[in-house]
Amino acid sequence: MTPLQTINRYLVRYRDLSGATLEGCVYASDAMEARNLAREFTSELRQRPNLISAILRVA
Repeated sequence: MTPLQTINRYLVRYRDLSGATLEGCVYASDAMEARNLAREFTSELRQRPNLISAILRVA
């Protein structure tokens, strides 16, 4: 990450294996980094990244 990149807050919405919708917030420079961070912190997403339904930047 370069000093000129801004860090934004992202809401990552996903479904667990039972079908319930869950959300988590991460701070990242872009949506791909937010996806990768969410995968690091959630074991279900690590194994099944397609459970992510949305990545939204929060103002």
